[in-house]
Order: sequence, then C-alpha cells, then structure tokens
Amino acid sequence: TMGDIASMDGSLVGLIADEDTITGFLLAGVGNVDIRKKTNFLAVDSKTTLKQIESAFKEFVAREDISIILISQNVANMIRSTIDKHNKAVPADLEIP
Repeated sequence: TMGDIASMDGSLVGLIADEDTITGFLLAGVGNVDIRKKTNFLAVDSKTTLKQIESAFKEFVAREDISIILISQNVANMIRSTIDKHNKAVPADLEIP
C-alpha cells in the first residue's frame, strides 16, 4: 500500500530506460550509487542485451531499498513475460511512454 511505501526509509526509484530518459531523471536527483557501486538505474542502448535488462529488473525487484521501478514502454515490451510475472505491490512497476 502507499502507506507501506511512504514509511520505508531511503526508498529509491529504480530506472530502466534509454539514456536520454535516464539523464533527465539523474538531473532531477533520482540517481543513487551505494557503497558496493550498485546503481538504481540501467541505461538501455543498442548494445544492451535482453539478459542484462531482465537481470536488472529482477535485481531491482529483489532490492529492499527500491519501492518503484520506472521502465520505459519500449524496454518493457522487450521483457514483457518477466514483468508480467512480477505481482507484488512493492516495488510497483510503472511504464513510462
């Protein structure tokens, strides 16, 4: 529920999108790199494999510090079956056009 999300300390937004979208969100202050050099975003370009996108999505779903995953629609369509298997409320996965 929204109350659960609001009460989480240090909740992050996970991002999986093209470089321009990622850049916009990073400029807005959404980016995070932890002490293990793990980021909360994946910039998808022509060299990014489906396996990399799927593993980033699964990693973000498993992380306790991420409460929302924003994924661009075109990237989401590439891993639709993986996204459809995700059925928990937190992290919520939202597609952006």
